[in-house]
Amino acid sequence: MVKKLGSTLLTALIVVGGIGLVFLFYLYTKLPDPKLLENWTPPQASRVYDEKGRYYGSIGIQIRFYVPIEKIPPHVINAFVAAEDRNFWKHPGIDPISIIRALIVNYRAGKVVQGGSTITQQLAKNLYLSPQRTLERKIKEMLLAIKIERTFPKRKILELYLNQIYLGSGAYGVEAASRTYFGKHVWELTLEEAALLAGLPKAPAKYNPFYNPDGALERRNYVLKRMLEDGYISQEEYERAVNSPLSVKEENRREISDYFLDMVRDYIFAKYEELGYVGGLTIYTTINLDFQRQAERSLKKGLSELAKSMGIPFLPESEKDMEQAYEKQKELKELKRGKVYVAKIVSYENNLMTVEIHGRELKGEIRDLNVAGHTYIFVRYLGEDKVEIIPDLEGAIVSIDAKTGEIKAIVGGRSYSYSQFNRAIKAYRQPGSAIKPIIYMGALLKGMTQISVIDASPRQYYDPSRGGYWTPKNYDGRTYGNVTLRYALAQSINTAAVNLLDEIGFDIVLEVGRKVGLENLKPYYSLALGSVEVTPLELTSAFQVFANLGVRCEPFFIKKIVAPDGRVLEENKPRCVEVLPAPETRVLVDMLRAVVLEGTATRAKVLNRIVAGKTGTTNDYKDAWFVGFSPRIVTGVWVGYDVKKSLGRGMSGSRAALPIWIDYMSFVLRYYPEEDFPLPPENVVVPINLEALAIADETCSGVNMVFVRGTEPQATCSELNTVLGRNEVGGEGTREAKEGEVIQEESPR
Repeated sequence: MVKKLGSTLLTALIVVGGIGLVFLFYLYTKLPDPKLLENWTPPQASRVYDEKGRYYGSIGIQIRFYVPIEKIPPHVINAFVAAEDRNFWKHPGIDPISIIRALIVNYRAGKVVQGGSTITQQLAKNLYLSPQRTLERKIKEMLLAIKIERTFPKRKILELYLNQIYLGSGAYGVEAASRTYFGKHVWELTLEEAALLAGLPKAPAKYNPFYNPDGALERRNYVLKRMLEDGYISQEEYERAVNSPLSVKEENRREISDYFLDMVRDYIFAKYEELGYVGGLTIYTTINLDFQRQAERSLKKGLSELAKSMGIPFLPESEKDMEQAYEKQKELKELKRGKVYVAKIVSYENNLMTVEIHGRELKGEIRDLNVAGHTYIFVRYLGEDKVEIIPDLEGAIVSIDAKTGEIKAIVGGRSYSYSQFNRAIKAYRQPGSAIKPIIYMGALLKGMTQISVIDASPRQYYDPSRGGYWTPKNYDGRTYGNVTLRYALAQSINTAAVNLLDEIGFDIVLEVGRKVGLENLKPYYSLALGSVEVTPLELTSAFQVFANLGVRCEPFFIKKIVAPDGRVLEENKPRCVEVLPAPETRVLVDMLRAVVLEGTATRAKVLNRIVAGKTGTTNDYKDAWFVGFSPRIVTGVWVGYDVKKSLGRGMSGSRAALPIWIDYMSFVLRYYPEEDFPLPPENVVVPINLEALAIADETCSGVNMVFVRGTEPQATCSELNTVLGRNEVGGEGTREAKEGEVIQEESPR
């Protein structure tokens, strides 16, 4: 009986084993053929360079730079073998000893804490299989590893693995990781740097040295100890390496991406979709790396200073900054009215948000607030469990070469890691008074001069955009009589701008707008005060036409793209065409120069350079602008909340945006010669007495002004005095327009 039972069990085991072997053979034959890896070309990064050929960053589905095993030094190879698969050189693709050891450790721990996968198994899983944890997938992984080992030598397997493995911060493979963390090639790595990389595959996010330096250091030292135990390094080498500090290049943390790299990526994938996925492109851009870094610094510095003046304690670089600030408030005993705190978002519906500050629920109102991806938000306590929700304070900078249209710097926000929305090219905001040069250009084309007089007294207009009649007002409630165009633009007098628009008509203004690239201007009187919506790139590009004396250059940022095989896919040159007459445009430049010398942007005189520009502020201080230029470079700055909410009274373009522009331009202008705007032969410079609006002579002082030849005044002060029979001549109305900021609620400067 016992013998019969034993025979039955044996037969059953043989049958089950046979079925198992058949099943394994079936799976084995259905697995991919590893020979296909002989010509494997993994997705690689495309490298991006600035205008001087300096490396800027990389784009691609996977940031990878494939290197042959011959370029990977022994200590890098040994570090990965010691950390990931100490029996790699001996096993046939799977390591039974490691599997048994892992099973024992996991059983004792009651969960999976250690894996038994070899380097070859990891390669098989990452190249061919899903990350799903199932028995079938694990069996396939083991069989495929054996198949790979029977196809390739060990060094080829290591080459594939070391170029394929993900090592955090968007870097795939050891070469990309070497550049990301250390700013060098893999063959330049030191022992301790190699050990740090070898410690990453287990948990790339957990041991990322950018975000967890302590954890990365501990893991690196563990790898060094394994290398010592396995005989790859001596005790002396171990002691030196284990006592070395982390040497990662913190500045490379941003290299994962930024606003500009996103623009390049979108361009490549839109135009060269397949090549974008394959990668390996070399992309030369118009960006100046020095200008770009300075733009980032200037924007961050300016917004931080502005935030402090508004009572906002800090501007976060990441959501973790907000979480840490929230936790620091645990000791608060009471909330003070008017103070800004970090609150946790509880719920958000329509225009009502409920937030919490350590157990205390508070409510605030705001519309159109996008809090996707955020758990915390700034609030100002108003008392009685009510708060004012404070959206993200943001800004953008665009800097364009005035002569070519090349984009030299573009920053779409203060922190890419906190928000990837590129406000420089995607945020449509009202420009406020920064639109006024379009109106004044139209007046000059109609034959007026910068000392032509306009009645600035308030009038009532029917405006379809408002659905009724509307009377523009100036910011402080002051009224004006007759003022010159120069003074009205320099001081940003709103009533003058609207009356001027009415006098010259919409057609010429809309035509000027189209010629400078602003296609969406509407025939509404509120247009004179910036009721349209534009992006910072669009508005800055429009001012490029003024800086270039009427010649519009299409803005562009890609110079040349080279395929992996050396083919030039495209090469772009400036595309410029004259759209406005140079003589009249030169007069407008002189008027915009007056904005800096005697108007709303006098702070810019600190640069001690010849620059011009225009401030802009929208209704209720929702947007602050300054767009200014030298003869060579045009830069626009926008500041505002991500939602259309007031920054607070007094937060005009001259207060919020101009300081950022000055900080950036003080750096950039060092790279350009000191020069004035060219004077076309059709122009003439004449000293004008501001009281008499006549040519200054020995009897009166004057200010040099630019005119189209033949439109300048003919009489001098002396001649005018003789005609009028008096010793003192008064202007027609400029005496009413005294110094000071004169702006209007719909469009302050």
